[in-house]
Amino acid sequence: MFCLRQVKFYSQVNSKILFSSKLLKRSAASNLSSSTLVKEKRMLVERSADTMGAERGLNSTVAGEVDVVMSDASKTGGYDDTARCLETNLVKLGSIPAQVMVYGRPFPLVLQPREKVCNFFQLQENMREKHAEIQNAASEYGVVWFAGFEVKSPEEWASVLSNTGLKEMPYIGGAAVRKLIVGNEKRLTDMNVVTTNESPPSEAIPFHCELAQTPNPPDHISFWCKVNTTEGGATPVLRTDLVYNFLLDHYPEALQNFESLGVKYVRIVPEEDDFTSAQGRSYKSMFKANSREEAEKEMAKDGWNWEWQPNGDCKTISKCLPAVRTTASGKKVFCNQVIAAYFGWVDKRNEMRKSCVFGNGEPLPAAVMDDLKQFMDDNAVACRWHPGDFMLIDNYMAYHSRQTFSTDGRRKVMASIAKGTKDVKSKCHHLTLSSGDRMPSVGLGTWKIPKDKTAESVYSAITNGYRLIDEACDYGNEVEAGQGINQAISEGIVSRDDLFITSKLWNTYHRKEHVKAACLKTLKDLSVEYLDLYLIHFPISLKFVPFEKRYPPEWIYDPESADKCMVEDAVPMRETWEAMQELVEEGLVRNIGLCNVGVSMIRDILSYAKIKPAVLQVEIHPYNSQQVLLRYCRENGIAITAFSNLGASSYLELNMSTKADSCLEEECVRKLAEKHGKTPAQIVLRWGVQRGTAIIPKSSKTHRLVENISLFDFNLSNDDMMVIDSLNANKRFNDPGVFAEGAFNTFFPIYE
Repeated sequence: MFCLRQVKFYSQVNSKILFSSKLLKRSAASNLSSSTLVKEKRMLVERSADTMGAERGLNSTVAGEVDVVMSDASKTGGYDDTARCLETNLVKLGSIPAQVMVYGRPFPLVLQPREKVCNFFQLQENMREKHAEIQNAASEYGVVWFAGFEVKSPEEWASVLSNTGLKEMPYIGGAAVRKLIVGNEKRLTDMNVVTTNESPPSEAIPFHCELAQTPNPPDHISFWCKVNTTEGGATPVLRTDLVYNFLLDHYPEALQNFESLGVKYVRIVPEEDDFTSAQGRSYKSMFKANSREEAEKEMAKDGWNWEWQPNGDCKTISKCLPAVRTTASGKKVFCNQVIAAYFGWVDKRNEMRKSCVFGNGEPLPAAVMDDLKQFMDDNAVACRWHPGDFMLIDNYMAYHSRQTFSTDGRRKVMASIAKGTKDVKSKCHHLTLSSGDRMPSVGLGTWKIPKDKTAESVYSAITNGYRLIDEACDYGNEVEAGQGINQAISEGIVSRDDLFITSKLWNTYHRKEHVKAACLKTLKDLSVEYLDLYLIHFPISLKFVPFEKRYPPEWIYDPESADKCMVEDAVPMRETWEAMQELVEEGLVRNIGLCNVGVSMIRDILSYAKIKPAVLQVEIHPYNSQQVLLRYCRENGIAITAFSNLGASSYLELNMSTKADSCLEEECVRKLAEKHGKTPAQIVLRWGVQRGTAIIPKSSKTHRLVENISLFDFNLSNDDMMVIDSLNANKRFNDPGVFAEGAFNTFFPIYE
């Protein structure tokens, strides 16, 4: 009988000789001779060029002893037009140490940045342009690995995923315990981001195709690494067609049974999630149910059978599902959860070898399963994770698994699943928030737009492609902004869901009993039912001014008194934040955040927040780049909206700046404008969005509105970005510690 434990991973060399990647790796590491390798591996398989070219696989006769030919994926190439068309001015084909050749092609296919830095925003622009080609490459190669890109948070990764053209789907029926990181299960608009598996590091997770134990598995699954452990923790991958061909060659009868009979999956699941088990997901989580009755209703929809256990557990039995599937290209693949269920679904409720049977109820052949597992384990391609790396897997073409890892508590790898495709290019460029909502990258700032021009400006902005309107109680023009919004909606230019409307809680409403009332007032003035984002305008708490007395209340408590000044009301930020969270829970706002604060206050809020700040809005322009704050927010998944994007221009009429303070007059900015064929303003605004921030430039002039949003047909190089970065002088124009004393007779610093 053919000894499968001696035969490892097959790959094409010169269209004829197949070799073991495991042995090749040993050869490279220890300089073993070919003869030594042949002694260790008595059997190699020879294939004809036409068989290999058709990728029919491993149907062959056993060859005699032949020399093993070394093949390095990074040197032999193997790229076809499917891969080469992915290269752009931002992205190139690359390699990683674990990459091997499978049927003459690199596995996985690796993409890397052309320049030293390519951040998530640039990558999502590239993904937006090449999403169809990347989907096709995943189908042809099995796995596309993105290595070396600057993706710092799950929210940034979600922004990239939202441009893949892959359609979101709920995670229903899975065995693994997971936590939702980015997204909203009740309002699924893009691919959610979840933890990969909450089981202990000591639990290895065998090879499987995601949710293949359900009637509706995803087409794609993606993984992203925030930080890796010191040892282990890789996510090995393996082509499903290799496994099919292995069975076809050596266990054709078993393969025929898998194909004709299908399989059923049997698992006893707990009532509540069991975090000690790699398959400890409860029936409540599996089926989004709050009771047995709801779970039964959901199981019945997909043909599950069930048996309730005396202790409250539930024995679930899937309907008969395919173990062999045919891809869109007509290729047969061994795509299922067979290995994971048979060997891996083992805990205090479930026994090894009992969780997967043939569709007729007969047990799977133990010897075949043992050899199949050995083959898959031996030939796993285990790529080492690095922060920011992610991979896109065609769930029908490749398995994935998880290695055990050291218990240093560092490993953070996230996952996301998709079923089908959707349009990408008709949607505006955006940042994904922790709620899963999209915040457009360019919006209209409405500060200092006169009331009599606000409605027209907002309406004109929407007709010219703007979808983010940034408002505030203190601007005094929310009623007029609402008129412009509702005109655009009534004319069918947009729907309310197409817009992202921001407003801000003013300083006089920080006490918990005033927060909701202030929000309701804003909603009424804007004539909308909810806000997409509600921000605390300043970390300044002032004495309450009733609506009927004065609205907006502005800064001075009593403008009619002889002592015209600000009157502080010391309200803890925690009190205000907890009241803001209640607005989300009541559905009045979808996201909450902060303005004009630094790292220390954000860190404090994160220590107690049930809902973390989704957005921070601060003054950012080339003279005040706030690099440290930007990095902190990016690493913690807090999107930044930058105001005063052009620097001094917004403050000239307030005598808070001079024309000499304009960064648009800088020689380096003008040279870059000439280089790219853009205006100086577009160069500065592009610098803002390319750093990964949203921007909200103000204008009431149509031609300026068009200019300010026309930022996505060019890219600033790393050198270009550094030139503009060099202008930083930590210079703020909007600083209460400066203007409040002169304008409101009150010294009130918020920055040191």
